Amino acid sequence: MRKILSYIITLCLMAIVVLMLLRNKREIDAQIAFSEQKVEAYPVKVETVKPGTLDTKLELPGILSAADDLMLMAETQGRVIKIYKSEGAWVNKGEAIAQINDELMKAELMVTEANYKKAQKDLERASALSDGGAITQQQLEGLQLNEKAAEAKFITSRKRVRDALIRAPISGYINKLFLKDGGMIGAGVPVCELVNIRSLKMSIRVDENYVVKINNDQKVRIETEAFPGEFLNGEIISVGSKADYALQYEVKILIRGNPEQKLKAGMVATAIIKFVDEEEGPVISRNALVGSTKHPQVYILDENKAQLRSISIDRTDGPLIKVLEGVEPGEKIIVKGHFNLQDQMKVRVIE
Repeated sequence: MRKILSYIITLCLMAIVVLMLLRNKREIDAQIAFSEQKVEAYPVKVETVKPGTLDTKLELPGILSAADDLMLMAETQGRVIKIYKSEGAWVNKGEAIAQINDELMKAELMVTEANYKKAQKDLERASALSDGGAITQQQLEGLQLNEKAAEAKFITSRKRVRDALIRAPISGYINKLFLKDGGMIGAGVPVCELVNIRSLKMSIRVDENYVVKINNDQKVRIETEAFPGEFLNGEIISVGSKADYALQYEVKILIRGNPEQKLKAGMVATAIIKFVDEEEGPVISRNALVGSTKHPQVYILDENKAQLRSISIDRTDGPLIKVLEGVEPGEKIIVKGHFNLQDQMKVRVIE
């Protein structure tokens, strides 16, 4: 009896499993049949391609640097006896920064100056005697060489005395001062670092698509992270002639004004370069684009079908794209509903 009951239960369970499988199969077949149904026409939205111009702008980051930045080196040696400027002070070009003890240099200058004047007089007398045949040409030439040598020593001594008073070769702030009152200094030793931030420079990297549109003296707007919303005017002073390892070209910008020297060298800034579009061309919505801007395609409405076309992009500006080749003004371009389309599929235009 127990065996018969277990057989009955097993048969019932098997029947239930078979029924469930049959039901699942019917549902799957229904889904497949639904998915295989062909849509007569896909609903899409279109826009008319219009001619127009499209101004664009290029925004590239860079680091501000001083228009003039110089490490001043000493040209003579000696003891520092006077320092006229301190760190952070503004120095005009030619203004004295420090004085090196020049007592011995001035004494040497007096000797070389006297020797030079004596050599000049000796040469004058010898020239007069030579005209009368009193001395030989060889003797005259010797005195001429002596006069030149005395002049060279005099010029050298005079320069050493001048170099003892260290002057600023450019205008700028003394960013760092390496001198100490009473300390020794030698030729080629740093005196101070001069930085002029009343004007600033900036270097950016531009790819080949834009560098051909950039010219010297072109105006640029500069915005900094430190003062957002405030703009300075700059102009391009140099465009690189050779690309770097990343196939980009260096473009240098000069910023002439820095009110109150608020901006400092080393700050991050953004250069905004505008390109004016003077030629009209087909302008389309970015929504119409299929794929990426590297391989752009669009769907054109051809009667009641979607025609896939490859296009060439001239320039972009936010939601708009100016097309170089591929579409013409007046054509209808699909801007919505194109993601499920394939070339030559039937479509239905909806408002």
